[in-house]
Amino acid sequence: MSINSREDANRYYQVVNKLVDEYMDKWKIRPVNLKKYLKEGSDKFEKFIERNGLKDVNGIKQVIKDVLEDRVHMETDGVLTFESFKVFESDEFKITSLVQCLYKGVGKTDIKAEKFLADHFDANLSQIDIIDTDKHMFRISNWENEDLLAIVYNKDEFDIIRENIKEYLLDELLSKQVDLISGLSVKLEGLIDKEKFETEIESKLTDNVVTDLINDSLTQNYTKFEFEKTENYYLWSYKKGEY
Repeated sequence: MSINSREDANRYYQVVNKLVDEYMDKWKIRPVNLKKYLKEGSDKFEKFIERNGLKDVNGIKQVIKDVLEDRVHMETDGVLTFESFKVFESDEFKITSLVQCLYKGVGKTDIKAEKFLADHFDANLSQIDIIDTDKHMFRISNWENEDLLAIVYNKDEFDIIRENIKEYLLDELLSKQVDLISGLSVKLEGLIDKEKFETEIESKLTDNVVTDLINDSLTQNYTKFEFEKTENYYLWSYKKGEY
């Protein structure tokens, strides 16, 4: 199936626009972040195509890229209705805590993660239970009767978490107010070059730093997890009753 005419193109642009609207509303994602979450070549980009029955449409990837670019420019250029602007500026579409960085736009876990856990812990798929698909949290009972909890992300998902942390840190910085002298203070919003900040923070958010931030977040919200990086996955696990 190919996009061979203007009518075909218009039809698929309408389809993709509707799907993107639904995606943003479901995951509460601002347009400017869409390209991070649906990056071409990523697992999520391919899943978006397959899940919506577009896998066999030749040329659909370019349509999706065009729609994403258009949405980003609409926000960055200020071409939004007042109602849309208010929605995207609401707390629902913002990352307001470090732990939220682990879920925002990351999406649900999948069977590939379950298969990885089964291989890694020498268990059958029947011994892998999903506790929370949005939080990528599993319970594993292996042959040694160990009761394990695990949280696992692939490389694409880990990169999304990194981008979430960047956004969270920028918003935290812009919300600060600096006291210069007695009775005189300024807000940093409007004074900070966002592009320079993102470039600087990008160099500092190494895999180790992001991993430490995730460790801290898990410890504060759950319990102590042990971290392990494999070839394709980032894994946090612990045996129930040990901590």
